[in-house]
Amino acid sequence: MIATFNIFDEDLIAQQRNAVNNTKFHKKGRVMQIIVSISLVMFVLIMAGYSTHFVIFGFILCLILIPLIWKSYEHAILTRYKKDIIKQHKHKIGAFTLRLSEEELIKESHNLTEKFRWDELERLAEDEERYFLYFTDLAAITIKKEPDNMNEEQIMNYQSFIKRKLRK
Repeated sequence: MIATFNIFDEDLIAQQRNAVNNTKFHKKGRVMQIIVSISLVMFVLIMAGYSTHFVIFGFILCLILIPLIWKSYEHAILTRYKKDIIKQHKHKIGAFTLRLSEEELIKESHNLTEKFRWDELERLAEDEERYFLYFTDLAAITIKKEPDNMNEEQIMNYQSFIKRKLRK
Protein backbone atom coordinates (compact mmCIF):
# COMPACT_ATOMS: atom_id res chain seq x y z
CA MET A 1 0.00 0.00 0.00
CA ILE A 2 1.36 3.42 -0.96
CA ALA A 3 0.16 6.66 0.60
CA THR A 4 1.24 10.21 -0.22
CA PHE A 5 0.78 13.25 1.98
CA ASN A 6 2.41 16.51 3.01
CA ILE A 7 3.84 17.15 6.44
CA PHE A 8 3.82 20.77 7.58
CA ASP A 9 5.32 22.47 10.62
CA GLU A 10 1.89 22.28 12.32
CA ASP A 11 2.09 18.48 12.06
CA LEU A 12 5.48 18.38 13.78
CA ILE A 13 4.24 20.75 16.48
CA ALA A 14 1.24 18.45 17.02
CA GLN A 15 3.63 15.50 17.36
CA GLN A 16 5.69 17.41 19.92
CA ARG A 17 2.53 18.40 21.84
CA ASN A 18 1.51 14.73 21.93
CA ALA A 19 4.96 13.75 23.21
CA VAL A 20 4.95 16.46 25.89
CA ASN A 21 1.58 15.29 27.17
CA ASN A 22 2.07 11.52 26.92
CA THR A 23 5.68 10.41 27.29
CA LYS A 24 7.46 9.33 30.46
CA PHE A 25 10.39 11.66 29.69
CA HIS A 26 8.24 14.78 29.69
CA LYS A 27 6.20 13.69 32.71
CA LYS A 28 9.47 13.36 34.65
CA GLY A 29 10.56 16.77 33.33
CA ARG A 30 7.35 18.36 34.55
CA VAL A 31 7.70 16.80 38.00
CA MET A 32 11.28 18.03 38.20
CA GLN A 33 10.18 21.53 37.20
CA ILE A 34 7.61 21.53 40.01
CA ILE A 35 10.10 20.25 42.59
CA VAL A 36 12.73 22.81 41.58
CA SER A 37 10.21 25.66 41.55
CA ILE A 38 8.84 24.85 45.00
CA SER A 39 12.33 24.28 46.40
CA LEU A 40 13.55 27.60 45.01
CA VAL A 41 10.62 29.52 46.50
CA MET A 42 11.08 27.82 49.88
CA PHE A 43 14.83 28.49 49.82
CA VAL A 44 14.35 32.18 49.04
CA LEU A 45 11.67 32.60 51.73
CA ILE A 46 13.75 30.83 54.38
CA MET A 47 17.01 32.59 53.46
CA ALA A 48 15.25 35.97 53.44
CA GLY A 49 14.31 35.35 57.06
CA TYR A 50 10.54 35.36 56.71
CA SER A 51 8.45 34.00 59.56
CA THR A 52 7.35 30.38 59.71
CA HIS A 53 3.77 31.42 58.97
CA PHE A 54 4.83 33.28 55.83
CA VAL A 55 6.95 30.30 54.67
CA ILE A 56 3.97 27.99 55.18
CA PHE A 57 1.77 30.45 53.28
CA GLY A 58 4.35 30.46 50.46
CA PHE A 59 4.35 26.66 50.36
CA ILE A 60 0.54 26.51 50.18
CA LEU A 61 0.57 29.13 47.44
CA CYS A 62 3.08 27.00 45.51
CA LEU A 63 0.80 23.98 45.83
CA ILE A 64 -2.11 26.01 44.50
CA LEU A 65 0.01 27.12 41.53
CA ILE A 66 1.13 23.58 40.53
CA PRO A 67 -1.39 23.39 37.61
CA LEU A 68 0.05 26.64 36.25
CA ILE A 69 3.60 25.31 36.57
CA TRP A 70 2.51 22.02 34.92
CA LYS A 71 1.03 23.89 31.93
CA SER A 72 3.99 26.28 31.67
CA TYR A 73 6.26 23.30 30.92
CA GLU A 74 4.25 22.46 27.79
CA HIS A 75 4.22 26.10 26.71
CA ALA A 76 8.00 26.45 27.17
CA ILE A 77 8.82 23.24 25.28
CA LEU A 78 6.49 24.04 22.37
CA THR A 79 7.71 27.64 22.10
CA ARG A 80 11.31 26.46 21.90
CA TYR A 81 10.38 23.73 19.40
CA LYS A 82 8.56 26.22 17.14
CA LYS A 83 11.68 28.39 16.99
CA ASP A 84 13.92 25.43 16.14
CA ILE A 85 11.61 23.70 13.66
CA ILE A 86 12.86 25.48 10.54
CA LYS A 87 16.53 25.18 11.48
CA GLN A 88 16.69 21.63 12.78
CA HIS A 89 13.66 19.80 11.40
CA LYS A 90 13.14 21.09 7.87
CA HIS A 91 14.03 17.66 6.49
CA LYS A 92 10.86 16.35 8.20
CA ILE A 93 8.61 18.83 6.36
CA GLY A 94 7.34 18.41 2.81
CA ALA A 95 5.87 15.78 0.51
CA PHE A 96 6.18 12.19 1.72
CA THR A 97 5.47 8.77 0.31
CA LEU A 98 4.61 6.05 2.78
CA ARG A 99 5.02 2.43 1.69
CA LEU A 100 3.26 -0.09 3.89
CA SER A 101 3.82 -3.84 3.77
CA GLU A 102 3.19 -6.69 6.17
CA GLU A 103 6.82 -6.52 7.40
CA GLU A 104 7.72 -2.84 7.38
CA LEU A 105 6.86 0.75 6.64
CA ILE A 106 9.04 3.15 4.68
CA LYS A 107 8.51 6.92 4.85
CA GLU A 108 10.35 8.75 2.06
CA SER A 109 10.83 12.31 0.90
CA HIS A 110 13.48 14.14 -1.10
CA ASN A 111 15.54 14.70 2.04
CA LEU A 112 14.77 11.75 4.28
CA THR A 113 14.06 8.03 4.21
CA GLU A 114 12.92 6.28 7.38
CA LYS A 115 12.47 2.53 7.40
CA PHE A 116 10.94 0.57 10.29
CA ARG A 117 9.77 -2.94 10.95
CA TRP A 118 6.33 -3.05 12.52
CA ASP A 119 7.68 -4.90 15.53
CA GLU A 120 10.02 -1.97 16.30
CA LEU A 121 7.10 0.35 16.99
CA GLU A 122 6.04 0.61 20.63
CA ARG A 123 2.76 2.44 20.41
CA LEU A 124 0.32 4.40 18.33
CA ALA A 125 -1.02 7.80 19.33
CA GLU A 126 -3.30 9.98 17.29
CA ASP A 127 -5.15 13.24 17.03
CA GLU A 128 -7.89 14.30 14.60
CA GLU A 129 -5.62 14.45 11.53
CA ARG A 130 -2.52 12.36 12.25
CA TYR A 131 -1.03 9.18 13.60
CA PHE A 132 2.11 9.35 15.73
CA LEU A 133 4.03 6.08 15.53
CA TYR A 134 6.42 5.83 18.49
CA PHE A 135 9.41 3.53 18.31
CA THR A 136 10.87 4.82 21.60
CA ASP A 137 9.45 7.02 24.33
CA LEU A 138 10.52 10.15 22.43
CA ALA A 139 11.25 9.10 18.85
CA ALA A 140 8.18 9.08 16.61
CA ILE A 141 7.14 9.57 13.04
CA THR A 142 4.06 11.47 11.97
CA ILE A 143 1.80 10.24 9.20
CA LYS A 144 -1.50 11.65 8.00
CA LYS A 145 -4.73 9.77 8.61
CA GLU A 146 -6.08 10.73 5.20
CA PRO A 147 -3.48 10.46 2.42
CA ASP A 148 -3.88 12.70 -0.61
CA ASN A 149 -3.86 9.85 -3.14
CA MET A 150 -6.65 7.70 -1.65
CA ASN A 151 -10.44 7.59 -1.87
CA GLU A 152 -12.75 6.95 1.10
CA GLU A 153 -12.58 3.14 0.88
CA GLN A 154 -8.81 3.11 0.51
CA ILE A 155 -8.48 5.47 3.48
CA MET A 156 -10.56 3.10 5.63
CA ASN A 157 -8.34 0.17 4.58
CA TYR A 158 -5.20 2.23 5.25
CA GLN A 159 -6.35 3.23 8.73
CA SER A 160 -7.46 -0.27 9.70
CA PHE A 161 -4.17 -1.73 8.39
CA ILE A 162 -2.10 0.65 10.56
CA LYS A 163 -4.18 -0.02 13.67
CA ARG A 164 -4.10 -3.78 13.07
CA LYS A 165 -0.31 -3.82 12.69
CA LEU A 166 0.21 -1.92 15.92
CA ARG A 167 -2.16 -4.06 17.99
CA LYS A 168 0.00 -7.16 17.51
